[in-house]
Amino acid sequence: MPRDTFGLMMSRQVVAIAIIGAVCGYASQVSGPVPDFEQARRFYEQHRWDEARVAAEKAIAADPKMGDAETLLGLIATVQSQIIEAEKHFARAVALQPRNYQARGYLGSTYLQQKRLAEAATAFRKVLELNPGNVTANYNLGLIALEQDAPAQALTHFETVTRTHHSDVLALIGILESQLLLHKNQNALQTAGQLAGLLQDRDPRLFQIATLLAQHGESAAAVPLIERSRRVFPESYDVNYNLALTCLQAGQFEKAAEVLRPFTGPQGKAESFDLLGTIEEKRGHPLEAERAFRQASERGATNEEYRFDYGNSLVQHGKLDAAAAAFRAAVSDLPKSWKLRIGLGSVFYLAGDYERSAEALLEAVLLKPDTAPAYFLLGEAYDAATLHQPAIESAFAAYLSTDPRDAWAFYHYASLQYARAVKEGRDDFRAPVANLKKALRIDPNFAEVYFQMGLISLAEGKTEQSIAALEKAVSLDPQLAAAHYRLGLAYQRVGNMARSKEELSRFRVLKNAAPYRTRVLESLASMGR
Repeated sequence: MPRDTFGLMMSRQVVAIAIIGAVCGYASQVSGPVPDFEQARRFYEQHRWDEARVAAEKAIAADPKMGDAETLLGLIATVQSQIIEAEKHFARAVALQPRNYQARGYLGSTYLQQKRLAEAATAFRKVLELNPGNVTANYNLGLIALEQDAPAQALTHFETVTRTHHSDVLALIGILESQLLLHKNQNALQTAGQLAGLLQDRDPRLFQIATLLAQHGESAAAVPLIERSRRVFPESYDVNYNLALTCLQAGQFEKAAEVLRPFTGPQGKAESFDLLGTIEEKRGHPLEAERAFRQASERGATNEEYRFDYGNSLVQHGKLDAAAAAFRAAVSDLPKSWKLRIGLGSVFYLAGDYERSAEALLEAVLLKPDTAPAYFLLGEAYDAATLHQPAIESAFAAYLSTDPRDAWAFYHYASLQYARAVKEGRDDFRAPVANLKKALRIDPNFAEVYFQMGLISLAEGKTEQSIAALEKAVSLDPQLAAAHYRLGLAYQRVGNMARSKEELSRFRVLKNAAPYRTRVLESLASMGR
């Protein structure tokens, strides 16, 4: 599976308030010379951090209430990546100079770098009280709002910045991300265009913008941004890989293959071959896709994603024997991979080998008890996997005790409970009915649940109730063959032979269909993305 866009993606940036204003302002606030502090300031400007710290400490020793010296010590600690130490000095500066908005801004930045968002927000809001419209405080409040999933609030802060600083790139990137999160994609494309005009081709922030666009479904707009970087760095692996990936996402399959092909030679990386496999699938070249996925699995033999993608490609192309061999080898090499066991169990299920399918899937849920695709297949294999039925029931009971939002699992467990009750001659079906109702609370339009309720009602002699449930099932899913068959039998019971004949006729048309084969293939495909 290709790695996520983008290899060179930049993180959100915390902005500090301009330094010189704080350090230069002190001399005008006190009477007489301040040689130690002035010397500390000069050392700081010359990046002589240790000497600046010693001089600032001497200034504080002479005057313990010198707030600007504490601020300078905080700045020195910041540039030396001593964030906790910086916080202490900025906090002292704020205590000494409560109206010093710059020191409060610095303190807020240390909180933000430590992910202490509430404290950071309080500090920056205080900056705005003391210095309304402060650009950096608004920018950082925008960052905090994004981290707190409040893009509308973030957008307001970033737009405040750009009202006075129209070309502020960082604020515009914040606006772009906020607009995309708010699904204002047309506005976002305009913002991206503005940023594209401001940045040079070699600016790495072009990747950040392309990342945001691609992540929010605007890959076509991201492509030209990465192409600009490619003009400057034509041999860069990361640039070309990300361009190919974005072209794939934009549906530009031929171009994606063209960009990536030079990086899939004898020295090519496993991830390049894996991405090429996905591209070739999209181009409708199954044999080329298999070859690429095989290369990826061989070059990245310890990577479960590459091994899975190769096996999955064989499954998708109907080569079940080859897929089983690929997944067996992968499981042997990577025994802790639940994902590969699901792949193997899926192959056995599609091949009709339900006992071995159940065995592999039960091993998968031992490794990862909350993996929904495994329970779907276990539920479908249950009737034929007689040797593993007790273990399947136990696995479902443990899984559903966590109350997952998995309607299929509740449906399958109800079906198991019903089958067990019938087999044992019991006529108490309250437990399966309760689980069917849980499934409907998750998915009110679940045709199979109504089918199962219809079966239970038939078993209880409630024919009219059964007919209502079965009619609901076939209305939700007209391809559900078993529901048509049971509905035909129910109509016979009440003497409605015309409707019975109609439903049984529909059953005969549908009975050889494999309704869940497509679902299994789609499930495997989604796991490989």
